[in-house]
Amino acid sequence: MRQETFALSQRELQRVAVISSCVKGDLACARAAALLDLTPRHVKRLKSRYRQGGEAALAHASRGRPSHCRLPQRVRDRILHLARTTYAGFNDHHLCEKLVEKEGFFLGRETLRRLLRSAGIGSPRKRRAPTHRQRRLARAREGEMLLLDGSLHRWLEDRGPQLTLLGFLDDATRKVPVVEFFPTEDARGYFRLLRRLLRRFGVPLSFYGDRHGVFVRHDDHWSVEEQLAGRREPPSSAAPWINSASLTSPPRVPRPRAASNASGAPFRIVSPASCV
Repeated sequence: MRQETFALSQRELQRVAVISSCVKGDLACARAAALLDLTPRHVKRLKSRYRQGGEAALAHASRGRPSHCRLPQRVRDRILHLARTTYAGFNDHHLCEKLVEKEGFFLGRETLRRLLRSAGIGSPRKRRAPTHRQRRLARAREGEMLLLDGSLHRWLEDRGPQLTLLGFLDDATRKVPVVEFFPTEDARGYFRLLRRLLRRFGVPLSFYGDRHGVFVRHDDHWSVEEQLAGRREPPSSAAPWINSASLTSPPRVPRPRAASNASGAPFRIVSPASCV
């Protein structure tokens, strides 16, 4: 006698174990219903099916049957014919739009994608490889680079006004040499911290800041002198950083067409020897 093999899912295997225990009398129907999240009446139905057909009878009854929501075969053939002829070379999203707008079909992009893949029709455009991004390595020694930034937060909760915490962070040791609360993030607060830093620890090799207006100009105006020189002058508030140590900003400042051949560095890099 030929036997048919059934592959049960994890949920169906759990149902088989509970129903078999219930049939043997080791488990009550109410307890089995609670374990399977079913009603006791449905558990009795499953017990009857298990006695008649065994474990295979507990498999889903719709297994192997086509779905009622499946596209008719003539519609599937029509879509595949259009994908190979009229709309050959279209990607899945573009093809789905054309089938809905021009041909009058009603289908989703995921349904179309499964249909095309099952017929061996792949997307003409390969997915781009993910961009490799490497984290910046931390500096090797203390004092080579200090990170500076501000954090606006209700540090005092409801006991006082909203303040901004300004501070410097050493990139190598993750130590915080100076930090202080200020009403806002402005040049005055950074200058105060810079004076405390220079008096107590000396001049670091470099600073690393963001595109805050204290350090980087955000306006699009270029003077004639700046266009001829090929670089923009930093804001006046950035002068102490340039005179004490080099300031590094991650993004580059955009340049006009007239200055496209020249260097567009937003700040003049000062060597450590000239800072002494």
